[in-house]
Amino acid sequence: MTRNTAVQTLSGLIVILAFGLAAVQIRQGLQAQNIVLDWGIFRQPSSLTQGTYATTILLGLLTTIKLAALGLGLALTLGTAVGLGRLSVNPVVSRLCAAYVGLFRNTPLLVQFFFWNFAAIPLLPAGPREWLYAHKPEQWATVAALGVYTAAFVAETVRAGIQGLPAGQTEAARSLGMPEHLITRRIILPQAFRSVLPPLGSQALNLTKNSSLASQIGVTELFFQGSQIQATTFRGFESIAAIALGYLVLSAVITAGVRLLERRFAQGAVR
Repeated sequence: MTRNTAVQTLSGLIVILAFGLAAVQIRQGLQAQNIVLDWGIFRQPSSLTQGTYATTILLGLLTTIKLAALGLGLALTLGTAVGLGRLSVNPVVSRLCAAYVGLFRNTPLLVQFFFWNFAAIPLLPAGPREWLYAHKPEQWATVAALGVYTAAFVAETVRAGIQGLPAGQTEAARSLGMPEHLITRRIILPQAFRSVLPPLGSQALNLTKNSSLASQIGVTELFFQGSQIQATTFRGFESIAAIALGYLVLSAVITAGVRLLERRFAQGAVR
C-alpha cells in the first residue's frame, strides 16, 4: 500500500466515523426530546399547494431551479462583459467596471434582495413596473439580485483567466489582421473559460444556495416551502431534512455537470 493510498483510506475512515458519530448524536438528541420522526407527513394532503407535502417541496425545488438558471445566465453574461471591461484600455470603462465589482461584491446579498424588490422596481417607468407587478415581481427581483451579485465574482474570475493566458496567440491573430472582437470571441474567451471552469462551477453552486434568501421577500422557492411545511405540521426535523436534500441534489447535479464539461474540454484540448 502506497503512502497516498494509506492517507486516502485513513481520510475515508475518519469521514465515515464522523458521520456515524453525528448520526448517533442526532438519534440520542431526538430520544432525549421524545421526538419520533414521521416521514409520512410528505404523503399527507398539503394545505399549502395542491397534492401532498412532497408536491409542495417539489414545486419549491422547481422554482429554485428556474431562479438559479435565470440568475446564472445573467451572471455569466454580465460578469463576462464586466470582466472584459476591467481589462479595457479605456480608463473610464475599466474604472466603472472596477467600481461595479467593488460595490456589489462588498454589499450583503440580502440587502440587494431588498433593494431590487422594494426600491428598484417601484422606481421603474410605469410600463415595465406594471408588467413586473403582473408577473411575480419578487421572482424577477431575485433573478436580478442573484445575477448582479454573482456577476461581480464572475467578472474577477474571467479577468484572472484572461490575464493568465499566453500572449502569443493573441499577437499572432493580430498579425494576421483579425479584428479585436473576433480575437476576443474565438481565441481569448474560449481558452479563458476552459481555464476558469472550476471556479465558475463554484459560483454556480453559491448562486443556487444563495437563492434561499429569496424566501425573505416572499418567493415560494425550496426553503420557503419547507419552512411553511414546518410551520404547518410542526415537523421541524423532517422539513429541514427535505430542504437540505433538495439543495444536495441540486449541488450534485451542478458538480457532475461541471466535471462533464471539464472532461469534454480536456478531450478537445488533446485533439
